[in-house]
Amino acid sequence: MLDIRNITRAYELGGEKAGVFGISLSVAAGKLAVLAGPSGSGKTTLLQLAGLLDSPDEGEVRLEGEAVSALPERQRCDLRLRKLGFVFQAFNLVPVLDAVENVMLPLQLQGRSDSEARKLAAAALDRVGLTDRLHHLPGQLSGGQQQRVAIARALAPEPKLVLADEPTASLDHAHGGPLMALMKALCAERGLSFLVASHDPSVIATADVVFRLSDGLLTGTEVRP
Repeated sequence: MLDIRNITRAYELGGEKAGVFGISLSVAAGKLAVLAGPSGSGKTTLLQLAGLLDSPDEGEVRLEGEAVSALPERQRCDLRLRKLGFVFQAFNLVPVLDAVENVMLPLQLQGRSDSEARKLAAAALDRVGLTDRLHHLPGQLSGGQQQRVAIARALAPEPKLVLADEPTASLDHAHGGPLMALMKALCAERGLSFLVASHDPSVIATADVVFRLSDGLLTGTEVRP
């Protein structure tokens, strides 16, 4: 599904060189992969490259066998809309839209009717346990509830690959565990793939494959049976 080949993306941070350097990895269809490592190890940079939100200095990103990282921005935007889902650490919810309207956004951008988008959005929110919060604005929701809205928004358009940056950071154990169980179920049911950046041991424990990063380098790969 996803192939990252010899990717380098370097920048300066606090006067020091940062980024990711010469990384290659693959995520198969229907698998949950975790990028594990401390803050500053390159997890978020690699997610942005995999999600076509940034371009590498060297190397390439391939989705379903197609080289995509060097495509024009318009084509990359179309790919993000059709094939990718994103869960950002900062949620990125629209504050003036309620939960169901936030989840409807990518569906509407895909060209779905308002009625179809609302139905699919409500189903996605039900899947993450927020049926009773459909019409709450982000400011009326807890951090954990906002995170679950963001996850529902990523899942509603039925992407091929979901990229998630610390998806359990705002969730307590009572909601973090079911979220990871949901991700695993979607891998099995839909052949959906996940690439998750996390240092949460409970998240790492659920992974089919763990890519360990340190100082922008891939230092180890663990494939689980």
